[in-house]
Amino acid sequence: MPKRKELFLKLTNYKEELEIIIENKKFSTEVENLLSNMLYKIENSYNDYEMVKKIVDEKNDLIENILESIKECKDIKLLKPTSDRMKELKKQNLKFKVDQRNKTIETFPDEKSLLEALYNIKLEKRIYISEKYSELRNSLPYVIQTGRNNTRTEIIRDFNAWSWNTEIEEIKNIQCNLIYTNLELLFGKEFMNEWLSLDENKDIIEVLKKELNEYFKTDREIREFMLLLFKISIIIYCKEDDKEKKRLEEDFKYNTEEIEKLRDTEKLIDSVSKKKQKDSKQIEKIDKILNNRQLLSKELEKHNLNKENTLLDENEFIINLKKRRKKLQKDIKDSNKLLEPNYYSNYKRQIENNLVNLVAVTELEKENEYMIKFQKYFIKGLKNKIMQSNNKKEIINMLYIIRYYNFVPYSSEYFIKDTNEIKSDLNNIEELLLNKLEENNMVNKFSNMYKFDNKLIKKIFKLRIINLEKIYMEFKKGEKIKIILYDDDTIEKGFEVKANDIKILKYNKRIKMFA
Repeated sequence: MPKRKELFLKLTNYKEELEIIIENKKFSTEVENLLSNMLYKIENSYNDYEMVKKIVDEKNDLIENILESIKECKDIKLLKPTSDRMKELKKQNLKFKVDQRNKTIETFPDEKSLLEALYNIKLEKRIYISEKYSELRNSLPYVIQTGRNNTRTEIIRDFNAWSWNTEIEEIKNIQCNLIYTNLELLFGKEFMNEWLSLDENKDIIEVLKKELNEYFKTDREIREFMLLLFKISIIIYCKEDDKEKKRLEEDFKYNTEEIEKLRDTEKLIDSVSKKKQKDSKQIEKIDKILNNRQLLSKELEKHNLNKENTLLDENEFIINLKKRRKKLQKDIKDSNKLLEPNYYSNYKRQIENNLVNLVAVTELEKENEYMIKFQKYFIKGLKNKIMQSNNKKEIINMLYIIRYYNFVPYSSEYFIKDTNEIKSDLNNIEELLLNKLEENNMVNKFSNMYKFDNKLIKKIFKLRIINLEKIYMEFKKGEKIKIILYDDDTIEKGFEVKANDIKILKYNKRIKMFA
């Protein structure tokens, strides 16, 4: 029997699977009930979640992953609302605490907090960034992983088996959530899962760059998209971590000074020559000390007089001198390399590349500006994705994806659809998608005016009806035309428009929106 089928049969009754897992655990009855309720909510919400978002893990994979986390967990403690520990976590803006070493969880007594804690119980492979992108080694993994963690609880955070409502206040970091959602909607779940589990011998940045060729037409667009992603990541993380901000500020200063030296070749040659002379003299001095016992003793005594807290014996002093000599030899070698045309060009290019990203540490106030630009490039990528959609299933999927994107939070106060700076860009891809629907005869006609019909159909991008393919329209006569939208038998929305020269094809009859 195929593995997938075995897994399906195994998970058809997740309650039994859960009972087997917790049989040998010392979980309290309250914990067992909460785990059961959590899985029940996931099971009941999954179909709506899949329909609305489209780009999701398969249900069996999702539930199996959670069950594996429960297996790995040794203890779960539910915190009482009035307890000092809960007050302590609230002060830290936390709803759970995970001890990965001992595999234990302390959590608020709700399904969302428990689910997020379970995803954190397993020590996941850290996203590896190549040393040539050292300025991104902390910020990019932080943004991607934080965003990923936000989306994992979405199935019970925003879905309750009969409706879909985005709980903005429950999203820990809205910017990270938006960035990760952008990448997931553009590249798909399969790529994201593979990308985040790449081995260290694979360059995650190069893999991303290669994938972007599918969605952008020019190298310039790809470079801009990646640069915005990197800069936003640095800005977000620097606002979270002062140590990282200080590290990057020092790197920015060093690289700025270095590039100034490299650009003035006359000064560079002069400074390199002087440094080589200085280093050579230092080596000569060390050689004299090492080859003259009397001089060695004298230098050791001098060192120990000046360094009260780091007194050395003779052997330690000799070892330090040899290390210093080796370092000076390396510096001379590097100085010689710098005067070689090929090495000079490559080194200069590397410093310039570093500065392109590092400058973000001086631009923390530009976060919103860069985020808007990133959304515009993301929408460009979606546009190319729509243009490549050739069959009805792909077109319908894009319809759902764009509607879902409209309801992704941009800030703690409003959604993407309410973001003035990108409304025009959103409108353009919605129009493009509607043209695809029209070309493929996928929507019904309601009147004698294409623009009127088009305007009606565009309303679906701002509706939270779960199944867009089950929307019906009904038109009623009057001084104004009354239009009612139905989700099966439920009235979703009603509004009126001026009749003017519009001729409605059918009154007082429900008409399915999609053909």
